[in-house]
Amino acid sequence: MVLKNKFSGFYFLIACSIFIAFIYAGFGLRELQLRTEGEGEGENPGYYDQWLREKMPANGVFPHWMRAKWAAWDKRIRNRSTENPIEAVYEIGPNNIGGRTRSVWIDPRNENIILAAGISGGMWRSENAGSSWKALNDNETSLMASCITSNPFNPDEIYYGTGEGRANSADVDGNGVYKSTDGGKTFKVLSSTIGLKGFETIWDIKHSPDDSNTIFVGTQTNGLWRSSDKGNNWEQVFNGGNSQVNNILLLPNRRVFISMQSNRVYVSDSNGNPGTFTAVTFPAFPNAGQYRRMQMSNCKKYPEVMYVIVEAVNFWDSAIAFYKSRDGGKNWQKMPRPRGVGSSYQGYCLMLGVHPTDSTRVVAAGVKISQTDDGGLTWNPKKIGHADHHGFAAFDGSNEFFAGTDGGIYRYSWNDTAVKKNLNNGYNVTQFYAGSYGALGAVSISGAQDNGTQVGTGVLTTKKFFGADGAYAHIGLQDGSVAYFSSQDTGIRRIRNFNAYNNPKSGDIKKILDQRFRTDGTDFINAYGMNPADQNQLYYRTNRYLYRTSNSGDAWDILTNVHSGLKAIAISDETNPVVYCGGSAAQLYKIENALTAAKGTEVVYNSFVPAAITDDFLNAIAIHPKNKYCIYAAFSNYSLQPRIWRITGLDGSNPVFTNVSGDLPPGLPVNHVATDPRFPDKNLFAGTDFGLYYSTDSGKTWNKENRIPNVAVHEIKMRKDGVLFLYTHGRGMWVLQLQGANPLFHQGAEIKVFPNPNQGTFQIRLSEVPVSANYEIYDTRGRRILSETFTGHSKSVDASALSPGYYFVRVITDKMKQTEKIMIH
Repeated sequence: MVLKNKFSGFYFLIACSIFIAFIYAGFGLRELQLRTEGEGEGENPGYYDQWLREKMPANGVFPHWMRAKWAAWDKRIRNRSTENPIEAVYEIGPNNIGGRTRSVWIDPRNENIILAAGISGGMWRSENAGSSWKALNDNETSLMASCITSNPFNPDEIYYGTGEGRANSADVDGNGVYKSTDGGKTFKVLSSTIGLKGFETIWDIKHSPDDSNTIFVGTQTNGLWRSSDKGNNWEQVFNGGNSQVNNILLLPNRRVFISMQSNRVYVSDSNGNPGTFTAVTFPAFPNAGQYRRMQMSNCKKYPEVMYVIVEAVNFWDSAIAFYKSRDGGKNWQKMPRPRGVGSSYQGYCLMLGVHPTDSTRVVAAGVKISQTDDGGLTWNPKKIGHADHHGFAAFDGSNEFFAGTDGGIYRYSWNDTAVKKNLNNGYNVTQFYAGSYGALGAVSISGAQDNGTQVGTGVLTTKKFFGADGAYAHIGLQDGSVAYFSSQDTGIRRIRNFNAYNNPKSGDIKKILDQRFRTDGTDFINAYGMNPADQNQLYYRTNRYLYRTSNSGDAWDILTNVHSGLKAIAISDETNPVVYCGGSAAQLYKIENALTAAKGTEVVYNSFVPAAITDDFLNAIAIHPKNKYCIYAAFSNYSLQPRIWRITGLDGSNPVFTNVSGDLPPGLPVNHVATDPRFPDKNLFAGTDFGLYYSTDSGKTWNKENRIPNVAVHEIKMRKDGVLFLYTHGRGMWVLQLQGANPLFHQGAEIKVFPNPNQGTFQIRLSEVPVSANYEIYDTRGRRILSETFTGHSKSVDASALSPGYYFVRVITDKMKQTEKIMIH
C-alpha cells in the first residue's frame, strides 16, 4: 500500500529556519572538501563501504573538522539544565581484550611507562608495563589517536597525531596534533594544527633526532609538514605524488625519508627543506601499479641500517619486496620477501620494527607476524597475539617488543616465537557494531570489530563466545534459553541452552542462514531484529527483502516486496507485532501483524518524508513504548538537516513528521535513538558520532552526558525497566540506570558516593575492599579537577575549594568503574 504525501508547510518552514540558523552558526557544508583519490582506495577488510553508505552526505562531500565545531557547540549549551534522567553509569567492558591500536610508545627512561593510541578509543597510559591502563582523554574533541612520537632530548615532550587514513570500521577525522609536557600524563591540542589542511587525517608523526624543536607530520591529503618551534608554527615541505605520506623515518644527520602510497620513497639531505626531496632508487623495484604502502624502520644503535617493506597491490597479497641499506639509504640491497607476514589488506595493516641494539633482528607484520635474525635472509613466523598488526615499540635495555594490533597490545620476545603476554587488562578500546540486552541485570550480547561476539554479565566482566567480526546479536527475553549472534556478511547463528556465564557447547550452536541471503547479498554487518515478546521470531534484512522466521531460524519467509538499502528494523512488543523498517533515501515501511502478514503487504510512507531529508540514511527506529503507531527515526549521515524525527499518526493515512532534533550540534550524525519507558514523550536519548545526548523536554533542547566518552555510539537499547545499554565503537559497552529504576547491582562490588548534594565534603564507600582504587572529579566540561589514589573500602573527600555546581566523580578499582553526578552547593 502506498500513501500520498501530506507534509505540512508549517514543518517545512521550521526545517528551513533551522537550516538557516545552522548556517549562521558556522556549520556550512560548503566549506568542506572532497576526499582525494587516495582516500578509501582499494578493497576494504570490513565495514568501510557500508560505513560510507550510512554516512555519505546527500551532496557526496564529506565534512572535515566537524568535531571541533561540535565541541564548541556543546560548550554553548552546557550547564543549561539541572535535570538528568540518568542516575548511574557503569562501564561493562570488555576488560580483558583491547581494540585497534595504531601506535605504541615506551618511555625511553622507564619501560613501565607505556602510551597506546586506541583508534577511536583515545590515548591510554600504563605505569606498570601494560598490566593495567588508564584512559587519558575520554572527553577530548577527538579520540582518533593514530601515531605517537617524543622529543629524544626531553622525553617529557610527547606528541600524537589524530585521524585514521586507512580504516575498516571507523574512518573518522582527527583534530590535529596533541602535545604533552609532563611525560604523557596530560595532553593539550596544538591550536596551530586545528583547521590546518591535511591535519584532520595524520598517518605519521616523528621528532627530529638532531634538535629539540623540529617535528614532522605526514598527512593523508596534503603531503609532509614541518614545525621548527615545537609545534607552534608549520610549513608544508613536500607535496609531490598523490600527497599521501604514510611513513616518516629520520636519521641523525638531518636525512629525512618519507614513503608515499603507491608513489615511491623520497629523501632529503637538508632536514626536509622544500625543494630538496628526491626519489630513492631501489634495485628491481616493482613497477607502478604493482605496489601500495611501504613501511620503513631502522636500528636505534646503528641508525644507518635501514629496512623497507613494500606491500603488493591486491587485497590478499603479501609483501612484494623487501630492501636493506647499510649506509643510511644511499645504497640498497634487495632481500628475500618476508615469509609468514600475510596480507596487509591494501594499506590497512603493515608493521616493521628493528631491534634497538641488534640491526640484524627485524619483525615484519601484516595480518600475521614474522621475524628475521639475519638481516632479512631468512624468516620465521611468530605466533599471533591478534591479527592485523599496526604499531611497533621496543625498549633499549630489553629483549622484548610490543605490537599494536586490531585486538590491542601484545608483548613479544625477540628470542622465541611465542606471545609473551597479552597486555589488554583494562585497555577498554573495543569497537562494537551492535548489541542487545538480556532480561535481567547487566547481561548483554554484542558484536565487535575483529573481536567477535562478547557476552557481558556485570561491570567489567565479559566472555568471548565467538570469533571473527562480531555483528548483531540478541538474547531471548522470555526464558533466555535462546540467543542469536552473527559475524560478517551472512554468518548468523543460534544458541540453544544459552547461559551468559558459560561458553556454549558446540552442539548448541547452529547456523540459521537461508541460502537466499547470499543470493540477495547482505551488508558486511547485517542488521536483524528479534521480537521482544517472542524470542523465536526474527526479522532479517538483505539487499532485496525483509525476511521473517517464527521458529528461531529453522525456516524463513520473504515478507516484503523488493527494497534495497534497508537497515533500520523496529518491532513492537507483542506476539503479532507491527514491524517498521527503513534505510537509504529515507525510505520507511510498516508491516501490520507481521507474524501472519502476507508477502508484500507493507505500507509505504516514502511520499510523506520531508523533502529536506529524502536523500538521507534512516539508520534506526525506536517505537514509542505506549503507542506502537508513534516512532522516532534517527538519521546517521552527515547533514545540516534535522537528524531525529518523531513520526505520529502511523495508524491512519496522514502520518506527521515532527523535528525533535532541537539544539543538537548541527551536522552531528545520530546513529540510534531511545525513549524513557516511564516518560516516553518527555525523555529522549540519542547515540551519536560524538557521544550520548539526552533531552528532558521532548527534543526541544539536548544535553551531553559527559560520563560517556566522546566516542561514536553505534547503538543504544532501552530495556523496559529503565536500563539503557550503549554499544560504542571504540570505548566498549556501557550500562546506564535511569532515575527511578530499580538498582542495577545489589550484590558484590558496589560504589556509593554520599551525601549528594553536599557542601564540598563527601564519602566514597566500596562494598568490597579493592586491591587498588582511585577517584577523579571532573567538571561539566570534562576537565579533571581532582584525582587521588586511596586504600580501604572508604574515602573522605574534601572538595570544598570547588565552586558550587555539578561535578562527576569517577571511581576506579581493580574490579569496576563507576561514575556518579554530584552537586556541590
